[in-house]
Amino acid sequence: MPNEPGPLVSVVIPAFKQAAYLAETLQSVFTQTYRSLEAIVVDDASPDDTAAVIAANDDPRLVYIRHDTNRGLPESRNTGMRAARGELIAWLDADDVYHPEKLAAHVAFLRAHPEIGFTYSARFEWNHSQKTIRDLFRPPVRADLLDLVRGFPFCPSEVVVRREWPFAAGLFDPARGSAEDTDLPCRMALAGCRFASVDRALNYRRSHSGRGRRNLEGRLADVSGVLEAVFGDPRCPDHVRAARDTALKVHLMDIVSLSLRQEETALAQASVLRLVRMVPAMLEGDRPELLAYLLAESIADENLDHARILDVVFGQLPKETDLSAHRGWAVARGHLLRGVRHTLWGRLAEGAAHCDRAAALGADVDTPLIQMLTTQALSYEQEFGEPAADEAVQNLAAALARVGGHAAGRRLRGSIAINRAFRDYRANRRSAVPRRVAEAVRHTPSLLANRGVQSILLRSLVGGGPASTGAGLRGHGSA
Repeated sequence: MPNEPGPLVSVVIPAFKQAAYLAETLQSVFTQTYRSLEAIVVDDASPDDTAAVIAANDDPRLVYIRHDTNRGLPESRNTGMRAARGELIAWLDADDVYHPEKLAAHVAFLRAHPEIGFTYSARFEWNHSQKTIRDLFRPPVRADLLDLVRGFPFCPSEVVVRREWPFAAGLFDPARGSAEDTDLPCRMALAGCRFASVDRALNYRRSHSGRGRRNLEGRLADVSGVLEAVFGDPRCPDHVRAARDTALKVHLMDIVSLSLRQEETALAQASVLRLVRMVPAMLEGDRPELLAYLLAESIADENLDHARILDVVFGQLPKETDLSAHRGWAVARGHLLRGVRHTLWGRLAEGAAHCDRAAALGADVDTPLIQMLTTQALSYEQEFGEPAADEAVQNLAAALARVGGHAAGRRLRGSIAINRAFRDYRANRRSAVPRRVAEAVRHTPSLLANRGVQSILLRSLVGGGPASTGAGLRGHGSA
């Protein structure tokens, strides 16, 4: 991938009613540590000040194209890709922001992996209508067609592709409507493109408070059409076709949540019943999967009261899927989840307030929560290093102690320490394993009874081949 002639990376930015954010988005492109690039802004006949934002930017790497009429997002991306001169093409939404090392990381990865045609990254999710971090989303390191049909594990702004692949697949299809960014990657995968993550958080995704989704029935029809096209393609492997219900379930759950929160009751009830008929297990267990999903969606926006959202949601569910008996648990759990989320990202006062509310409502610190926090803390460590993660874990342990006593905080510390032990063992850093195990057992003595823990400890002390230890002990006892 030579640097000359022309830019190596073409960043395609469709713009419609995003003038308020576009200058910051462009700045994040032009301040990249990797300099051989162009930014192609496609103004889709936007009625705002997009043209003025462009006029105020004098970077010679900026290319501006304006549509005479509004053609929609797929055509805007296609216009940008057709104009692109780069060997690599990046997709970037006009309100999202790049990490300064975004393009350098992707270029280096693609140079090292010529077999990969499509790269993506982890991302930071900003709180709705704010620039504070809500979450760190880390997609799978490798993705294939099965991952794509099950829920599209990346967003467009994370993507950098070799230009030949979207052109070989036919670019975005406007006929696919709101599912265009699921459709094209699926067609690229069917054509033989391979997918991989650079496995760093290199994007900041903006969310807008109070912004709903229109035409949910059309949205569901769009994605259903894409899935049926994939399953009907002769190149589709049998194991992907076998995941038809699982794939539709993910998208149907999104429609269920949106329609309930937007009080589109008829669509919501029909979608819930369809979902449960397709996957009866959605309502099984003490804490049904449908309940967990609706709770997670209810706490997404920090500007909104999740208890009120849950009342709206539960009040519309069909009687066959009534979840109102779980309301108390869900409200308490929501405060706990919001509390630990604030705490992880350094907003300690807000975290303490939510945790105190959760404790007053009877929330409990259970194994699924410890597992979730262990995963999040280790992902945080991957981005910021172990000392920063240790500080975050200390804060999280104190937050959990407000709800479940000091034992809850110690359990989290033990879970993280034992997962670090397994990680060091797999990486052949055997000398670090005894110290990690000792720390884990100090916080959670019962871990020493686990055979996997005993195995890696013994092998690290006396030597020996690899143990069959699984992936780790996230949450204590989940290996």
